[in-house]
Amino acid sequence: MVMTDPRMYRSKTPDFRSLAAKYPQTFGTFVKDDGGYEAKIDFQDAEAVRCLAETLLVEDFGIRARLSDRNLCPMVRALVVFAQLMPSVTDAFGVLGNRLAYIALIHELLSSTLPTLHLLHHHTSQSPFPFSASRISGLDIGTGASAIYPILGVRCFPTWSFVATDIDGESLDYARTHLVSPNKMEDGITLIGVDGNNAFVPWKTNESGATFTMCNPPFYTSREEMDELAGKKKAPANAVCQGTPREMITKGGEVAFVRRMIEESLSIENVLWWTCMLGRLSSVALLGQDLKEKAKEGKMGSWGVKELQTGGGRTKRWVLIWAGRANGLRIPDVSVEEVEWSKRKRENADEKEMFCTAYESGRLAFQQPDDLDTPPLRTGGESAETYQDIFKTSMTAGTGTIEVILKQESWTRKVRRARLHAPHLSENSPPTAHDILPLLMARISVNERTTSSQQSASETGLVVKVTWTYGFDAVRFESFAMFLLAAVQRSVNDSGNDQEQ
Repeated sequence: MVMTDPRMYRSKTPDFRSLAAKYPQTFGTFVKDDGGYEAKIDFQDAEAVRCLAETLLVEDFGIRARLSDRNLCPMVRALVVFAQLMPSVTDAFGVLGNRLAYIALIHELLSSTLPTLHLLHHHTSQSPFPFSASRISGLDIGTGASAIYPILGVRCFPTWSFVATDIDGESLDYARTHLVSPNKMEDGITLIGVDGNNAFVPWKTNESGATFTMCNPPFYTSREEMDELAGKKKAPANAVCQGTPREMITKGGEVAFVRRMIEESLSIENVLWWTCMLGRLSSVALLGQDLKEKAKEGKMGSWGVKELQTGGGRTKRWVLIWAGRANGLRIPDVSVEEVEWSKRKRENADEKEMFCTAYESGRLAFQQPDDLDTPPLRTGGESAETYQDIFKTSMTAGTGTIEVILKQESWTRKVRRARLHAPHLSENSPPTAHDILPLLMARISVNERTTSSQQSASETGLVVKVTWTYGFDAVRFESFAMFLLAAVQRSVNDSGNDQEQ
């Protein structure tokens, strides 16, 4: 099966006029076209919104769906992209549908971290993770009657599989009958009914575990709160919103729901990445503080926040990402942003630098990435292992990527001085790579610096970047990165002096 790119709508916008012509008996009945610049539909008409969602699912994803008229429609939460050139509907849906953006975010997260996990499995027999890096399985918590995340996830990435849970048996039956089975997705999607008071992970003792979770929790604490907040909005909603109380209301709202999920994640080791989408910035601030405190206490690993871009629309969503205590994988910088908290205070979600933008040279210091290995890394002794170009398979002359595994803190002055004063210490063989977990892992990339018209020729060259990919001590990573970059700079300076002579 051909993979569908979840980012497709970043360069493509739905054309209501052509869709109406192609589907005249269904979507065409809702389109209003006066021959002007754009055709339109009434977003306050629940049936029209539902038909638009069904039409785009079959047109762009080959998914034939009959969406429930009593449950939340994926379109209401912005499944689709609408361009800035369509201002009448931009606010209703945003530039990138939240659901597709969420799927794309998961893919970006896995694309960066799974190569590190695979290398970790190769490096040591004592892997902290009970599942393979080659098997990608998702857990959708509260999948609803549309099962939209598993449906889109499996269609965009056919090698993925999902377990989808819900407390509403009728919703699961509807999803199974009208979406999963008609599209022959039973092998990739398993629907499971759960009790609302039970654990979020239904296979808690199953060794296979989950690569990631997805969840869009109920927003509201009560019907009264939902009505009150709707009345406070400065402008009316651009699209009708419908859904059952179970889908939109939960005791304590989304904050209490996600806090329960966070507490459960502290005792579960068979989930690689926990993620959850939120609809309120105030919730992001509260839950972000919870994650920050637990990370400081050593109860969990890396964590971060990502805002899903919705263009000019008023609807905003944020995704929390965090890892269990035993998971030393670091969230890539592409998935971590500063989020504007309450009182307009800005903080880095992980509070620590996760990557270090390195040295910009006026000279081409290295001809191949493996040349980077010899002077800086081997200065640290035998405790560094390098793997060239595992993460990126293509490279041009003078550029590329290598993965580095560090088993000991052998780059510091303290260790080097100790070896000078006690040479016999270096004779003791350290534990083999397959006996211990790494101290830290880093990805070192060398890329050509792009030249603008304002730059002189001397400002061109290579940019070296060191990215933290595994470990628990940010200070230690920063120490290694500074050591490496200083060694690179000395090497470049020495090369320049030799050329001048």
